[in-house]
Amino acid sequence: MVAYSCERCAHEWNRPVEDDVEIDDTVRVDLPEATLYGSVQQREGDRVQVRGPAGAWLLWVERWRVIVY
Repeated sequence: MVAYSCERCAHEWNRPVEDDVEIDDTVRVDLPEATLYGSVQQREGDRVQVRGPAGAWLLWVERWRVIVY
């Protein structure tokens, strides 16, 4: 099993990171306290900015938390 790690926070995980995340992709974000759904607004290094439905929220998350739908 291959291990991956985040450059920013050093978190390690075993699933591949979505490296083809594009602006306006619909994504799922797995957070410890919730699972959120939204669209990608920006990409910056190993993180992406996700916007909730109808602009309900705007959040930067590490790319390893994002799954493209």
